[in-house]
Amino acid sequence: MVRKIVLTWCLFNLYCTKTKAVISWEFALALIMAAFILPCIVLYFRMETQQQRRRHDITEKECLRRMLRETETHVRNDKSLFLEALGVPFLLMRASGRVVMGNQPAGELLGMDVACCPNLLKLLPPCELKTVIAELLAAQRQETRTLSLTVQGEPRHYVLTATPLHNADHHIGVVFHDVTEEYRTQVIRRDFVANASHELRTPLTILRGYLETLLENPQDSQDEVYRTRALQVMRKHTERITHLVEGMLTVSRLEGGGSPQLRCEQFDFSELVADVALQLESLMQQGKVDFAVRLHCTPFMVNGDKFYWSQIIFNLLENSLKNNMSPGLQLEVGSVAEPDGGVRIYVQDNGVGIDAAHLPYIFKRFYRADATGKVKGTGLGLSIVRHAVEAHGGSITASSTPGVSTTFTICLPRQ
Repeated sequence: MVRKIVLTWCLFNLYCTKTKAVISWEFALALIMAAFILPCIVLYFRMETQQQRRRHDITEKECLRRMLRETETHVRNDKSLFLEALGVPFLLMRASGRVVMGNQPAGELLGMDVACCPNLLKLLPPCELKTVIAELLAAQRQETRTLSLTVQGEPRHYVLTATPLHNADHHIGVVFHDVTEEYRTQVIRRDFVANASHELRTPLTILRGYLETLLENPQDSQDEVYRTRALQVMRKHTERITHLVEGMLTVSRLEGGGSPQLRCEQFDFSELVADVALQLESLMQQGKVDFAVRLHCTPFMVNGDKFYWSQIIFNLLENSLKNNMSPGLQLEVGSVAEPDGGVRIYVQDNGVGIDAAHLPYIFKRFYRADATGKVKGTGLGLSIVRHAVEAHGGSITASSTPGVSTTFTICLPRQ
């Protein structure tokens, strides 16, 4: 700055010398000050412009950082929503066994927080799950394994599918498919085939035996007493086969899709219960059953398909009798009026009861709570009951305290 002032003063003197001009010292001082102030003003505006540009850059960078954070949050949320939307346990893992990401069902299945990216091969105790995961990670190609786990005290069956991803980190996606219902269905179907075959084989064997005896021994066929007895036994077992086939056909009609064709009519429910009890009289006498009917009104008129209602009451009573062969069973059919105009029909006994583990499945087709084989049947009865009740717009539930009581409750809407 001093150099500029000196240079300005020298130039001013040189100008005055050549032009021989006489200039006052005030004018000279003003020129010198102008030469000093103008650069300062220019410098100030230049610095102010740079400061504004710097503030603008800082604001823009902060905006970009905020947008980046929001984008990362959106991507993370989208990934989380996508993983949760899968509806099945899913893990994205490294070959070392460390979890990169996973959804909530996977964390619940493994019993740990997968968001913390744990290493499963180090944290899991020695078990079938750890062995299967190690095999899938080591395969480095798409592999499938089956696995049985106990989840919340209930056995579950899974199919694990591992798919290597062709990315830089060589991640591996593992999906857990719950096939418990399919597994149970296969077991139930297998048991049904065995039970149905047994149910059919026994009466067919008896029928064949009597037919062969009557055909091969004419003298026996001429004995009226023997012939009458043989025909009675053959009729009994023919009815047994017919009952089994009718049960299958009834389930087929009820599960055939859409609403089954109901032949609705008004009938006295107490008379229907009496007819069904008469059909099961031999079983009741055999077990010395104390049977009672307690309806909330007489007559208790019901509007529905009498055939299907006969199937409902027959199967509920027969189910109770077959599962409680010890003498002294107390069996009751009753009804209670609901405040909304509906009605509740119940079938109750004080027999052995149903274990809580079986209650959610007893209305499934072919399901049998008795795994010992002591109770004969195909597992169709309660399935027929549920479908027939639902066809009439009602619902059925079961509750049981083993050794105390078992109650099947049918809730019907206002008719």
